[in-house]
Amino acid sequence: MMNKGGRLRKAVRKSIPATFRLFLAFNFFVYGLAKVVIGQFGEVTPEIEAAAGKGFTIAWTFFGYSHVYELFIGFGEILAAVLLLIPRTAALGAVIFMPIIVNIVLINYCFDIGVQDLSTILMVMCLILLWMDRRKFMGIFRQEPIDSRQVMKR
Repeated sequence: MMNKGGRLRKAVRKSIPATFRLFLAFNFFVYGLAKVVIGQFGEVTPEIEAAAGKGFTIAWTFFGYSHVYELFIGFGEILAAVLLLIPRTAALGAVIFMPIIVNIVLINYCFDIGVQDLSTILMVMCLILLWMDRRKFMGIFRQEPIDSRQVMKR
């Protein structure tokens, strides 16, 4: 029989990754759909440039220049979101999510996009998910085979 502290620890250990996965998936799904369906990037109006600044204008115009690139990023975000929602593929979703969110964080800080806080939080959440799933990735770096039952155990 498990004591209260053990049950609480187990509940927290399961609820944090689930909450993070849902939050990350929701955000990436929304941003991915924005790129794929309506186009998130493009020409910036003078009003937006005045409010957002020159860095924002440069970045948005650059990324909006190629619709194919915008679709590529959008579908990558949607793929990561879907994989994060499925427990069995969540680790792969986090792996796909990580380089995308690191790129977004760098762009947001370097070009002063204005959503640095959100992108940083998303990146930290992804890092935490990857850390919590680190045993799943250890086999990549080890020489000896790993026990699949141990990897799937939570």
